[in-house]
Amino acid sequence: MDLSGQIRTTCPPDLLVRIMRDPAALARILPSGSRMEQTGDGTYAFSVSRHVGPIKLTLPGQMSLTTGSNGHDQLLEAKAAHMIGGKVDLALTVRITTEGRTTLLAYDGALTATGLAGRILHEKRDRANNSLKAALTRLKLHAEAQAVRQGA
Repeated sequence: MDLSGQIRTTCPPDLLVRIMRDPAALARILPSGSRMEQTGDGTYAFSVSRHVGPIKLTLPGQMSLTTGSNGHDQLLEAKAAHMIGGKVDLALTVRITTEGRTTLLAYDGALTATGLAGRILHEKRDRANNSLKAALTRLKLHAEAQAVRQGA
C-alpha cells in the first residue's frame, strides 16, 4: 500500500531538521511504546509499536537524515521489516523543502505485508496513511511550538 502526502508548516526548515536529528524529540511523536535512539554511525534505530486489528505490530528499523544534492533539502529515509504472521516491510522517504516562507514536509513510500499481517493491514490500509500523517503533524506542531518559544 502506498503512503504519501504533504504537510505545510511555518517552522523554519533548520529548526525542523534539528528536531528530526533529536532522538528524544522523535520518540515523543511516535506511538506510545515506541523507541528511537541514535546509533554510533549517525543513523537512528527505531521500533514502532501499533495495534492493528487483533495484533500488536512492533516494527523495528533504521532511519537516516541527509542533505539533498541542492544543499538545503533534507531527506529522511526509513526502512523497517518484521516477521509476524507474515512479513511486513516499510520503506519511507520524507523530504523537507521550502516554498517561499513555508516549509513543506512531503512523504512517500510503501508498506507491504504478506500472510495474516498482510490481510489485516489490507483491511486497515487507510489507517496506516492516517497514522503516518498524524505522526508528522505531531512533529509539525512540536516544531512550531518550539519556534514560537525561540521567537523564530
